[in-house]
Amino acid sequence: MNHILEIDAENRRAVVEPGVVNLDLSRAVDHLGLYYAPDPSSQKSCTIGGNVSENAGGPHTLAYGVTTNHVTGLEVVLPDGQIFPHGRKNGPKLPATTSLGSLSVPRARLLSSPKSS
Repeated sequence: MNHILEIDAENRRAVVEPGVVNLDLSRAVDHLGLYYAPDPSSQKSCTIGGNVSENAGGPHTLAYGVTTNHVTGLEVVLPDGQIFPHGRKNGPKLPATTSLGSLSVPRARLLSSPKSS
């Protein structure tokens, strides 16, 4: 549960497993001129899944927003085992009665790396 499954540089998106460490995602896309903006002080060890659950931020929050501003979709496993895709692109919203589920595949928005002066 700690792999980067897909990087779509053209659309600035990454599909990851929830155990991917923030800084590892930024390092994986650095050669493409991209990065993952949420940067809690623990970004060397915190995971995307943990950031999603806590809506983590960091110094870039003022300019780029918190985690919810950088997640474009989720795949959630419900208590009955049903896998539920959720997001702007793939449609349905979680049922209102859902109060528990396991995050299995977050989709992250990537930004262009700041230009160095």
